[in-house]
Amino acid sequence: MRRSSSFSGKAATELAGIFEVMMQQLTLLGHTLPDSATTLTPQQLKILFTLDFIGEPTPMSKLSAQLGVTPGTLTKVAGGLVGKNFLARRRSPDDDRIVKLSLTKEGRGMVAAIRKYRLKFFRDICESLSPSERRMLIESHRHIYETYRAILEAKEKKGAGKP
Repeated sequence: MRRSSSFSGKAATELAGIFEVMMQQLTLLGHTLPDSATTLTPQQLKILFTLDFIGEPTPMSKLSAQLGVTPGTLTKVAGGLVGKNFLARRRSPDDDRIVKLSLTKEGRGMVAAIRKYRLKFFRDICESLSPSERRMLIESHRHIYETYRAILEAKEKKGAGKP
């Protein structure tokens, strides 16, 4: 049974407002870093965590597309991480036009330190909640993630079906 468009419009407005506030708070959380990481920019953090997630040397063209930035922007931002010894930049042995980025030992260590720091942050949050509040918080975030993934997958399927 479908609800009225008036109800849906109000729900959408409320959801958009909550989402905006939540994203702002997550952005601030993203800037909550151990002292060792305070010199990193948000763009540099995104590169580190994306490469950590991918788990293997990644062509810069693929990484720039995944991050939604131009190759030139990635080159500049990654250069700062190479200079800090968090990234290695190597040409592909098969095709020297392809440049791959990977985390160095120091880069993996930085990602691990940030994760540890954030885990403590979330542990502190969870300790202030009752068990039922913790479960509700986890389930609501899981539902948001799963809904978002379903929307993205539907868009990808729709886009793939176009001639």
